[in-house]
Amino acid sequence: MYLMGTVLFWIFFLICMVFLFFPAALIWLVTLPFDRNKKVLHIFSCFWGSLYTWFNPFIRVKIVGKEKLKKGQSYVYCPNHSSMMDIVILYRLFRHFKWVAKKELMRVPFLGWNMFLNGYLGIDRKSPSSQIRMMKDAEMLLNQGSSIMIFPEGTRTKDGRLGKFRDGAFLLSQKSNAPVVPIAIEGSRDVFSDGTIRYHRVYPMTITILEPVMPEEGENAKALGRLTRERIAEKLGQIDVRADEVS
Repeated sequence: MYLMGTVLFWIFFLICMVFLFFPAALIWLVTLPFDRNKKVLHIFSCFWGSLYTWFNPFIRVKIVGKEKLKKGQSYVYCPNHSSMMDIVILYRLFRHFKWVAKKELMRVPFLGWNMFLNGYLGIDRKSPSSQIRMMKDAEMLLNQGSSIMIFPEGTRTKDGRLGKFRDGAFLLSQKSNAPVVPIAIEGSRDVFSDGTIRYHRVYPMTITILEPVMPEEGENAKALGRLTRERIAEKLGQIDVRADEVS
């Protein structure tokens, strides 16, 4: 049963990826003259991403604390990252944001093309100039009313423990005066941690929106990052994780 579930998931994933790209491209074209921030297209992308969990009998997603998010406010969203499934379930927030993602994802047929149409930000982690350009573009988007979704660890954790936080997200927060929203994701690693989906049971996943951290709460980006990391670590039950692990 569970093997069949895995096979069916990938079939459904590929079908959606191919066939939903075309209405996404049409939405992009129709809304291009009046929707500068591509909010309509992003909502469609949230619908697209949510399909993978709405109709999946092996996954249950619970969202806690969404009422903390104010409409019309730009945020720097900072979730922990332990699974590729994190990307999928974060679309369930149905909030406007721009992803910061590794540049290679933009080259994936259909999926990457949709990311490009949405104006998501690709970054080459080995290129300092790419990082500088991403920071400038992200700051501009925040000032225009978009939010930014960025994994402050920079990559998935290999052991489930909260990794070091890079300070880019927190520099963005302080430069644009946008609050940081710590997000704790629990349960996603159980189903998709090594790039392979394996269903053995029903997997409950929880996205917890923690209290936003104002830019002035940290004397600098590193201090802001430490505070954000501490809040996520506490929610994950990892309060023994070193609070100074921000680079």
